[in-house]
Amino acid sequence: MHKSLTRRGALALAGLAAAGAALGTVGCDTGAGTDAAEGAASTLAGIEPVGDTTGWDTTYYPGAYASAEEARAAGEQVAEQVEAGGIVLLANDGTLPLAPGTAVSLLGRGAVDVVYGGTGAALVDTSRAVSLRQACEDAGLAVNATAWDWLSSVAANYPRATVGALDKPETVSHYLGEVPWSTYPEEVRASLAGTVGVVVLSRPSGEGADLSQDLLASLESGVSETFLPNAETERYEPGQHQLELCAEERELLAAARQACDALVVLLNVATTMEVGPLVEPGGELEADALLEVGFPGTVGLRSVARVLTGELNPSGRTCDLWAADLAATPSFANFGNHTYPDVTDYYTSIGSGAHYVEYEEGIYVGYRYYETAAAEAAAGTYPGFDYDSAVTFPFGFGLSYTSFTRELLGVSLDGEKGLATVRVTNTGDVAGRDVVQLYGTAPRTEGVEKSAVVLLAFAKTEELALGASQDVELSFSTRQLASWHSDRGAWVLDAGTYEVSLRTDSHTPVGTWQTDLAETTFDTDSATGAPVANRFDDVTAYVEQHCTPLSRFDFAGTFPERSEDRTAASVGVVLEEYDAMAHVNPDDEMPTTRADNGLALIDLRGLPYDDPLWEPLLDQLHPNVMNLILNNHSYGSDSVPSVGKPATREGDGPAGVAVYVSDAGHCGYPSEYLVAQSWDADLVRSMGEAIGDELLVAGLSGWCAPAMNCHRSPFGGRTFEYYSEDPLLAGTLAAAAVEGAFTRGIYAQMKHFVLNDQDTNRCAHLLTWASEQAIREIYARPFEIVVKTARGSVPYLDASTGERAEREVSAAKAVMSSYNYVGATWAGGCHALCTELLRDEWGFDGYVISDWSLYDYTDKNQAFYAGTDVNFTSIATTGEMADAESATAVRAMRQAMHRYLYAIANSNAMNGQAPAMRGVYQ
Repeated sequence: MHKSLTRRGALALAGLAAAGAALGTVGCDTGAGTDAAEGAASTLAGIEPVGDTTGWDTTYYPGAYASAEEARAAGEQVAEQVEAGGIVLLANDGTLPLAPGTAVSLLGRGAVDVVYGGTGAALVDTSRAVSLRQACEDAGLAVNATAWDWLSSVAANYPRATVGALDKPETVSHYLGEVPWSTYPEEVRASLAGTVGVVVLSRPSGEGADLSQDLLASLESGVSETFLPNAETERYEPGQHQLELCAEERELLAAARQACDALVVLLNVATTMEVGPLVEPGGELEADALLEVGFPGTVGLRSVARVLTGELNPSGRTCDLWAADLAATPSFANFGNHTYPDVTDYYTSIGSGAHYVEYEEGIYVGYRYYETAAAEAAAGTYPGFDYDSAVTFPFGFGLSYTSFTRELLGVSLDGEKGLATVRVTNTGDVAGRDVVQLYGTAPRTEGVEKSAVVLLAFAKTEELALGASQDVELSFSTRQLASWHSDRGAWVLDAGTYEVSLRTDSHTPVGTWQTDLAETTFDTDSATGAPVANRFDDVTAYVEQHCTPLSRFDFAGTFPERSEDRTAASVGVVLEEYDAMAHVNPDDEMPTTRADNGLALIDLRGLPYDDPLWEPLLDQLHPNVMNLILNNHSYGSDSVPSVGKPATREGDGPAGVAVYVSDAGHCGYPSEYLVAQSWDADLVRSMGEAIGDELLVAGLSGWCAPAMNCHRSPFGGRTFEYYSEDPLLAGTLAAAAVEGAFTRGIYAQMKHFVLNDQDTNRCAHLLTWASEQAIREIYARPFEIVVKTARGSVPYLDASTGERAEREVSAAKAVMSSYNYVGATWAGGCHALCTELLRDEWGFDGYVISDWSLYDYTDKNQAFYAGTDVNFTSIATTGEMADAESATAVRAMRQAMHRYLYAIANSNAMNGQAPAMRGVYQ
């Protein structure tokens, strides 16, 4: 035994190993197998030097590019592919594609002032962004210079929506900023004759503020110091919101339709809008073609132009359902600003009050409501609901320049595992790709809320030539058809007839299969086998007692109405500031610290999380060092010589490396909204790899992404930054991004866990109330999918031979918690969320980092005790921990360091290091 390994430490290690042996495998990775099962040893007998490591290849991640410029250039190629794959053709009467040389007039404020991406964490460098004119000319179109030059010269004169400083409503404006048609000079109007009008409609959005649900109310509130009356606001109508066509846009569209040979509209938006007038047959605003192009990033417009000319065939599908009237969506009434006025003395760093949001719609988010409403209307239980008038475009909808037939060849079940085989054939005129969508329908069971259809699986075909076919296999689990029963604290598959359907979108079936299933209760986790249980009884109880949950058994009678502010006392909410000293456990023993065991972090690379060699390494830590590392994390942390931890740096930005973290010059990718419209996991994995290449070249080991909250409302300020309203689509794509980055040694911090679905009051003590069923089935589900399915390999050196080896692990090594509260508990300080659900049930073995913690309610001790391991902040900014000295605090910091160091040990931060010590096991 190594002389510095104390008897107490050796006994502790032996006890840990014995406990592990008694439990079988105690590792936390899921999927193909746990870390412990993949190589954990039983008992550590000692530690010995490795010996001479001369000639050992310690470049675990060699990198594909020699410079940031090369990596960016490669990334731009991927970014173009992502944009191409995510563009959705919403309408087309045959106008598109345009013939080479076609003259086009690029019109609308958005044509010359494109929204390339959102603001906040997703802010990317746009100094080299491709203009729409350049993209169109490069694609062979003739751009009307008269219209372009004039519009470019005047666009900046019309203020457009700005988020301003984060979380400062006084700096937010909601102007639409369209250049009025009445100001177009006669020579510009005349120049439109003989051209195809391409009108670009844009809606900027960003972190820190939501879009306005009532423009006049926002203006008249006087909250903003920058959103003031002007000529545009004089034309606002009562109830007009930011996501409907304004007067100036309507006039421009009508004029362009009359003046040009054809009207093509590009939606430069990353959320849904009310665009029904653009597809109303015979309407004065009807477009000949309509494309959703999202926020295209710095080079995505090249792909937009190539779609216009037919060089690229659009294959995107909507990632959200597009409702005709957004004010009629279930979340509209309970989104935004709601206050408990009697809370007046609760923390003070960002006001002293408290706000709330109630998810009364439950599981009926997006298409889950509209498809269920259609089913109830068809059954005669929801009279007056008409799907065709309520929905402009279903979820999963998209057109192509070619046509496809889809056949459901068969469905089979083997226990819980299902497999469907689908044949797709290109029956049109040009090559193209299709998206195969499989949905499930559970029997309508009294008292249990279920969506009429739920996405079970999807895949994107390869590019199919004329007449070519592809057979696609889609796997699913019967567990996906189960519902969370809070009365049982388990997943329940109710007895009855279940249907699996192949659909072109959420509303249009082309093949079905049915089977009868017996009732089954799933009371253990699907991946870990751990017991499942209700984790959020207090939150569910609030919803049941103080809200009117939307129910398919009475949609008309339970449809959410706008909530008026009410006192916390009236709903039994009591908020108390966290007292760290009250949570000290007098029975806790101080762990060993400052030992000299000779280990370095590189010696643990490739070993399982629960390998007993971790204990002597953690014994070497000093409590003060743990405090500094865990509480001074600003996109990375300092080195720790005592355990050989190198200094680490991390990048932000789900659309590429954000400009405020790394030097400008990185590729700006399309926003996640557009990414999700690709429905292409392989493409998203390539994007993760490409961003990983840039991070690797820049010396960064972590990535604050992907962002994967739910599109609960299209008015969410960060809807552009998140994938979808559907958790399976979001989770599957996020898992691909995490896996891609992991191949470059990047630990991705998937965010924001959880219920961070609006920006209004997000940092002002926002209590979020949602049923456990909604949390599990919708909001936490994308994170669960990533934890359980994202896999990767860690390359390491065998400490005995120096030979390279690899070990498969979960690629999910980091999670970022959120600012909001889950019920009355801050999410980052919620033990039920960050420990019981995330770790105990799902088996997550990485670390949890808080969101940027500038606020006193994000208490550091509370974070550590709940399962948040790293506080994204600085002690200089937010102050010291209330308790960093008790055995309870030191034990918690030690555990947090274990999780944090485990992620770093298996990252590219260890490039260039060879193991110097190794464990000897019995």
